[in-house]
Amino acid sequence: MKKLSLITISAITATALIFSCKKDRIETPEPEQLTAYQPINTYLDSKKQQEQDFLITGQSNDTIIGNQGTKIYGAKNCLRDGNNDTVAYPFNIKLVELYTPKDMIYWQMPTMSSGNALNSDGEIRVRAVKNNVELTLAASCPFGVEMPNGSPSSTMNIYNGNDNGTFVDWVNSSVLFSTTSYGYQGFINSLGWISCAEQVATGGHTVSFTSTTDDLTNVGIFIYIPATKTLIQGYNQTASGVPSGSSVKIVLMAQDSNGDLFSYTKTRTINGNTSIDLSLSSTTDAALTSHLNGL
Repeated sequence: MKKLSLITISAITATALIFSCKKDRIETPEPEQLTAYQPINTYLDSKKQQEQDFLITGQSNDTIIGNQGTKIYGAKNCLRDGNNDTVAYPFNIKLVELYTPKDMIYWQMPTMSSGNALNSDGEIRVRAVKNNVELTLAASCPFGVEMPNGSPSSTMNIYNGNDNGTFVDWVNSSVLFSTTSYGYQGFINSLGWISCAEQVATGGHTVSFTSTTDDLTNVGIFIYIPATKTLIQGYNQTASGVPSGSSVKIVLMAQDSNGDLFSYTKTRTINGNTSIDLSLSSTTDAALTSHLNGL
């Protein structure tokens, strides 16, 4: 038998390796497509508390009481139109009340101030409108606000909501709410979003979310901290400002193009920057609503 030279053997071996590598590359399966979802805003908007509308026709009905007990009162002469002129009766007062984490989630109204966690006993939005024109308050002419609470805290401040285009950031007015037998009483110098809150932490940890099965781009991400009544919303698959040692309830929710709902829920303690890899599971509106009611 004719022996093969070392050069011939090397050439055969190299050819075999090249063929093998090409074959491996050809047979390597493509990554599975991630499940895509529609923006969650449509679903959340369908569930959120509706703005209440009160027609104010005179002094006899210039105090309003919302469905959840919020009281708003103030003099007509405190209101100004777009030309900074006083207004005449009638005009409308519009009110949104958010007193539960579920309702804050539906409105996408986290309780954060410049990245710092807040303890909130309620968020409301107060607007005054006449002839479809938003009215403002005159200087040094506040409206009174009362927010119901069975165990009010003496350390709660009036926070004003500043809409930055992505979310409402809360700014401390450095004015305390008074505590009463009804709950909280305060006087606001501007209309818009108001929160009864106090800061509970500075900075905090970051929780990031990944998935090998789901595209999380349009998924709603929320973290609720029951001990401090803090709601954090995630953006770009990341939630920031979780105080160290917090026991949190994580809720992700999504809706596909057929209107079917999916969710991921988890309770865990956050002691540092955390990455969570997850898969969403099919759910129903009733099941998701029940879970949010239990936060």
